[in-house]
Formats: sequence, C-alpha cells, structure tokens
Amino acid sequence: MSDISTYLEAIKERFDLSSDYALAKKLGIAQPEANLMRRGLKIPKPELCIKIAKLLDKNPVELLLIAQKDKAPSSAKEYWTLALTAVDVMLHVPKSPKYIPRKVEAIGRELRQLETQTLTYGGAEANAEAVRLVQTAEHSIDSIMERWNIWKKGEALYPNYLLANQEAAKRGVIVRRLLVLTREQLLQESVVADAIQVMDDQHRAGIKVFYAFREELERSPTFQRFEDDYKEQGAAPDMNAAMFDGEILIFSQSYGQAQLGVVGTPTSITMIIQLEITWKPELIRDLDPAPLFDMTRYVFEYGGPLAFKMELGRFKRSVA
Repeated sequence: MSDISTYLEAIKERFDLSSDYALAKKLGIAQPEANLMRRGLKIPKPELCIKIAKLLDKNPVELLLIAQKDKAPSSAKEYWTLALTAVDVMLHVPKSPKYIPRKVEAIGRELRQLETQTLTYGGAEANAEAVRLVQTAEHSIDSIMERWNIWKKGEALYPNYLLANQEAAKRGVIVRRLLVLTREQLLQESVVADAIQVMDDQHRAGIKVFYAFREELERSPTFQRFEDDYKEQGAAPDMNAAMFDGEILIFSQSYGQAQLGVVGTPTSITMIIQLEITWKPELIRDLDPAPLFDMTRYVFEYGGPLAFKMELGRFKRSVA
C-alpha cells in the first residue's frame, strides 16, 4: 500500500464514505481512478493532492511530497522521506517563543552549507561551535595557537573552551596544543607571565602543552609551507587552528575586539569574528597541525615555569 492510500482511507473515515464510488464523488474523479489510488496502483496528480490535503486540513506540500515519494524508484525513496521529514519539521515549528523559529532557521542555514563540506560561524556562535567539536572528539585534538592570549582568564576561550578540553582529556582524548610566541611578546615581563599562566592552565587541564618561538619556526621549510597553505585558505595572519580526530578542522579567519560592559570602564575581549570548519579531504591533508609536534628542534614540551624560562633565556640570547 502506498502512503497516499493512507490519506484516502482517512478521507473515507472522516466523511463516513462507505465505498470507492462515494470517495470518487467526494474527490471529483471517476470511481476506477479512486479505486486504483486507494489500492496504491496510481499516484494522484498535483491538483488532486492539493484537494486531498484541504479535505484533511493538511498542508498541500505534505501531500505533494508524499506523491513524489510514492512514484519514485526504490533507490530514491529515502531522499523523498528525508525531504518529507524536513518539511514536517518546518510545518510544526511554533512561532513563539521567538527563539524556536530562529533556532530552526539557523539549523537550516547549517544544513545548506553541508554540501560544501564547510561551515562558517561568527562571534559567540564561533566559540560555542568550537566547544561542540571538542565534545565530539574521540581520539585526538591537535592545535596551533598564535593568538594564544584568548586563553587568558577573562578572554573568549576561558573558561568554557578550556573546560571542554579538560573533559575531553578526562575521557581519554589526547589533546596537544602548540603556542607560538614572538620575540616582541617575550620582551614584556607581563606577557611572559600571561604565557606561563596560560600554559599552566592548559597543563592542569590534562592538555599536552608545547611552545615554540616564531622567529625560530620561520627557519623551517615545513612551517613556511604550513603557513602559506593557511594563508591561501584565508586564515587570519595569526593562526589558530585545531584538528579533531584527524577528520575535521577548524581555523580562525578573522579576529576583533569586543567591549564588555555598559556601565563604567568596559573590558576589551578578543573575539573570533569568523571561524571556518571543514572536512574537505585536501584541506585535512594540507592543514593538519600534527607534523609540527615532531619538529623537536623548534618545538618544546612545556615542563613548568622554570624550564620555560631557561629556554626563553636561550632564545633571547640567540636573537640578541
């Protein structure tokens, strides 16, 4: 029996129609046609679908999709079922509270992006989506952070994203994070203190923390190629990127400053203005941060403030 048959039986029940002849009269068609449709041997035309929908107080789109599904080859029926499910959801979205239709609209935008194998988010949504990705990781998270200051207390990634990383580490995900520091930053004692605080926070959360000095990294052809590939994809000049389970990648495309507070002196917070999520195979291959952790000549595992300051001293002498 076709799905349309179910609707015809519903019409017979609603209007107390005891025969196909009575059904045909109600629909304004010939009795043989009504009989064939009720038995699932014929699919009604669009005009009749609309009439059936009105008799049952249904949205005509529902009946039109049902008819398409019934006449589609078996290999295509699942796609019409999916379309019907999507329409059914849309038809039953309440208009209030306003959060609900806006949420459904946002989901729709995401679904439309999926075909491109890329999702783009901005502002607070970017941070929220990054948290969701961490929550789905099962094996590994490898990341490089040049805008590492957004991990500071009071900044955008603290504490929600840090807590999500901590929970991932607790469930056995290997989280590795490489902070890239510059000579200009490290000439300021306050910035050095910030870097140590950020690395200590990460280390306490169960993250394997690494650091590198940009001026040294730039000597490496591997890093130069890595940086060029990110620039080609429109990444921000200060790279922030993370790979999850080797199959999905996020990277920041732009940053901005947001002023927090409407009373008194506002607090300036660094925000990710645009974040890209992709699972395109060619980008996963070219933009994976994992090889950077093998560059032991330039990349060092964080072993506490004392060891870091010793390595920092060596670096300062080498660039003096």
